[in-house]
Amino acid sequence: MPLDLAAVRADTPAVATVAHFNNSGSSLPPRPVVDACIDYLRLEAEIGGYEAAADRADDLDRFYSAGAQLLNCAPEEIAFATSAGQAWWRSFEVIPLAAGDRVLVSSSEYQANAFALLQARDRGVSIETIPSGPTGEVDLDQLAEMLDSRVRLVAITHIGLGNGMIQPAEEIGALVGPTDALYMLDSCQAAGQFPLDVQSLQCDFLSFTGRKFMRGPRGTGLLYERASIIDQLNPPRHVDGRSATWTSAFEWQPHRGAARHEFGEYSYAAKVGLGIAIDYALDIGLDAIAERNAMLSGRLRTALAEVDGVTLHDLGKHKSAIVTFNVDGFDAPKVVSLLSEQRLHLSAPEATATQFDLGTRGIDAVVRAGVHYFQNEDEVDRLAQAVRAIARR
Repeated sequence: MPLDLAAVRADTPAVATVAHFNNSGSSLPPRPVVDACIDYLRLEAEIGGYEAAADRADDLDRFYSAGAQLLNCAPEEIAFATSAGQAWWRSFEVIPLAAGDRVLVSSSEYQANAFALLQARDRGVSIETIPSGPTGEVDLDQLAEMLDSRVRLVAITHIGLGNGMIQPAEEIGALVGPTDALYMLDSCQAAGQFPLDVQSLQCDFLSFTGRKFMRGPRGTGLLYERASIIDQLNPPRHVDGRSATWTSAFEWQPHRGAARHEFGEYSYAAKVGLGIAIDYALDIGLDAIAERNAMLSGRLRTALAEVDGVTLHDLGKHKSAIVTFNVDGFDAPKVVSLLSEQRLHLSAPEATATQFDLGTRGIDAVVRAGVHYFQNEDEVDRLAQAVRAIARR
């Protein structure tokens, strides 16, 4: 079905006043998501938090079935998180890693993930970056050669926050699958951009945030953990009555399933909102979203490539809806500030957020436009014209 742009924009009232290209940072939640969160909070105010949870149990549980539909897995393999970083850490901490083990990572890792990797390195775990091919993605031949019996984990960021590149996640999964290594996929920037199928990806873990291209509330995230690997993992270190049972005075048992990674206290309204956001994307269709995103971001890249003084920094044979660039004579935050004055919202991620990528490329920061399907061609053209005007200064 073709995407109904008029209906989508009617659900996104902010488009009347701003052109929001910061969807790779935090997107604009559609009206049904906002309404669901407010309605739930209002119910808590009317009858109490515990009573609201009991009354709206089906809406809260919808998060799990919606997440399972999105990823093609079982609801029991889905856990709610308060961020992508929390979901990623909760995965990483249960993987048995010892001194001498090897962890292979991509060049696009995010700082929150890197901090966990660096702490593991301090314990004697070898953290190794998989060499990149000529267009920037993981070199699959090199990865195949690196996959020996000491490799315990392959951790890949699906789309880098500062390079627009889509990693060949499915091909990586096909290489890792026959080995004893686990495969962790950070799909923080991918979820909501295009379809994700954990069976095709063959990943053991997948995490994402709600606030980016999924258009959910801030303070939400999702963790997928393959049920068949649970017996290979350590129990979670951080648990409460939601994630474990205190079975006797000095014994406890973690719950089976991905919910063992959850705490009992979080924003229940936001959880309902993320379920609605996932349903909203599924109703539109991830294939339709991906097609429109490719058209809009391609239009922007083509326009910016024609501007003297603008350098595009995107990598990859296959590029996402994230477009990164710099303007000669201006640092990235200044460009973002000048564009903001014209109600054009972008961001300027720095090398400190992704040292394996921007740091090794010698780029201090980039201007980042995260294009999304609710935008129209006029907004894309207006952004390109505004960047051209800055470059002419």
